[in-house]
Formats: sequence, C-alpha cells, structure tokens
Amino acid sequence: MRNLGVSIIACVTMLIATPVEAQTSVREACMADMKKFCSPELATFNRDKVRACLIRNIQKTSPGCKEAAKAQRDRQRALKSGAAGKE
Repeated sequence: MRNLGVSIIACVTMLIATPVEAQTSVREACMADMKKFCSPELATFNRDKVRACLIRNIQKTSPGCKEAAKAQRDRQRALKSGAAGKE
C-alpha cells in the first residue's frame, strides 16, 4: 500500500514538472541561437519579442533548437486540441 502511495506521488510530480522541464529545455537548446540572432530582443526581457525573433530566424538555428521548438509547438497544439475537445 505504501508503494502505491509513493508511485502516485511520483506520477503527480512528473506531470506537474513536465511543462517546466519542456520550457527549460527549449531555452537551453536555443540560448546560443537567441544570443546570435535575437540579442536586441533578449536585452528587452520581453518574452514575446524574443519568441517572435526566434520564429523569424528558426531556419538559421541549430538542429537542437529546431527540434526543441518543434516539440514545444507540438505539445502546445496537443494541449489546445485537448482543451477544444472538452468544450
């Protein structure tokens, strides 16, 4: 019974932590590219401007950044389509 409780806590923790990890992995995968292509936007600390710059320059970014950005986009689309299906 105790193992079941520990397993449930571990699963809940993983579900809560996943979005944070996903966000961090995109940031880590793309930081060099953001510095290279979006320095002025980074200096503003405006997330929307940095995101727009990264999207404009996505074809110039590293393969790791492209993959991380694509995975994040796919996760967001899946969440939106899941939310739309509940309405």
